[in-house]
Amino acid sequence: MSIHPLAASGVDWSEVHAVRLLGVALAALILLWAIRRMFGGK
Repeated sequence: MSIHPLAASGVDWSEVHAVRLLGVALAALILLWAIRRMFGGK
């Protein structure tokens, strides 16, 4: 039974998922902003 390195170090997975979601949301916002800039929006 192989244990994931992060799981072995006692990481709180809900915290990991929250950070990942935050990163994805931030990336999406930046992407939207860049697209709007590209098409001459504010």
